[in-house]
Amino acid sequence: MASFFPLVRKDLEASRWPVGILSALIVGYMLLIRFRFPPIGLSETESLAVALSLPLIFLPLWMIWQSFQALRTEWREDTVYTLLTLPIPGWQVISSKLVGLWVEYSLLLGVSLVGALVIYGDAVQSGLRVLPSLAWAVRNGFLLYLFSLAVLSAMVVFVQLAYVIGKMVGRLQGLVAIWTLFLSGWLVDRLGLLLEPLFRWMPPLPLHKLFRLDELKQGIVAEWNVAPALGTWLGILALFILTGYLFEHYVEVND
Repeated sequence: MASFFPLVRKDLEASRWPVGILSALIVGYMLLIRFRFPPIGLSETESLAVALSLPLIFLPLWMIWQSFQALRTEWREDTVYTLLTLPIPGWQVISSKLVGLWVEYSLLLGVSLVGALVIYGDAVQSGLRVLPSLAWAVRNGFLLYLFSLAVLSAMVVFVQLAYVIGKMVGRLQGLVAIWTLFLSGWLVDRLGLLLEPLFRWMPPLPLHKLFRLDELKQGIVAEWNVAPALGTWLGILALFILTGYLFEHYVEVND
């Protein structure tokens, strides 16, 4: 693991300027919405929702783009040759890029939330008054953050596998990568359905208890059948392992 953190640091240093510029654009957009072009006929709370909507929609697209760009940079700067010759397991290379993307996503999300808190302080306070407590809001916000991180990580795994397989074939890389992206998603979905009977013994996850929805309104019941999801996530884990293996053993250094 001594080589893992230097790999993460290298990826973060490479994305320092893009993340900084994007953070400035997010704050600038919020300031424009708040002071220069406020939505007509909307309350301050509704204006806050408009200001947050674009960053929150854009962040998943950023994760997908960066998951592709992080691997593409290794070929563009010829550093992939060093990675393939050093005694570094392929899964460490792939996972270091995933961790780097986690950091980028967390930073940009933090900039969006802090910007909303500073620029729309009164609206945030008004919104918190209708919630049970600040602790309730922070706890549920953190759970939603973890859920979004898991979903975006799955998307990154698909993109990484598609890119690596595209590099393996050499020609028609883009077409092969696109087909790999669609086929891997289909296979994981089918695997979830096939493995569902193995996990039917597991009880549904009571989301209303996990998120303490009874503190918001009595009588709310929300459950999640985790059996299909477990098979799907096992498939995603298998794709992650496969990507690391292919990167280490079968990828050739080419353009």
